[in-house]
Amino acid sequence: MNELLDFLKNNITDEMPLENIVDVFEQMCSIPAGEDMILFETGTFSFTGEPTFQISLVRQFPNDDEYYQVHVDILYKPSAENEMFSETVWNEDISGSIFDYIRKSQAYAYAKNEQYMKTEMYIDET
Repeated sequence: MNELLDFLKNNITDEMPLENIVDVFEQMCSIPAGEDMILFETGTFSFTGEPTFQISLVRQFPNDDEYYQVHVDILYKPSAENEMFSETVWNEDISGSIFDYIRKSQAYAYAKNEQYMKTEMYIDET
C-alpha cells in the first residue's frame, strides 16, 4: 500500500497539470495490488474546515471488514462555476474505462483549465 502512495508522491507535483495527475494515477492503478475498485468523486466539501472544490481519485482495497483507500485530491477554490459539479462514480458502475469516463466528464473539462490550489495524497481506512 505504501509503495503505491510513494509512487504517487514521487510522480505528482503541485505544478503539473490535471491531465498529468490523472495519467500518473492511472499508471499507479496498473501496479498489481490485488482486488481493487476505483472511485472518481467531485464536489465542494469542507473536510479541512474551509470549503474547497475537489476532484478526488481513489483506489480502494478490501481489508477484512473495512477498506484501504489511496487518495489523490486536487483542491480548487470554490466558485459559482464549480459548485454545480457533484459526482461519485465507481469503476464498477460504468461500462468501459473509468479513466476514459473521467477525461470525458464535465468536471474534468472545467478543472483542467483552472488553477488548483494544491494536491493531497494519502492512505486511509474506511
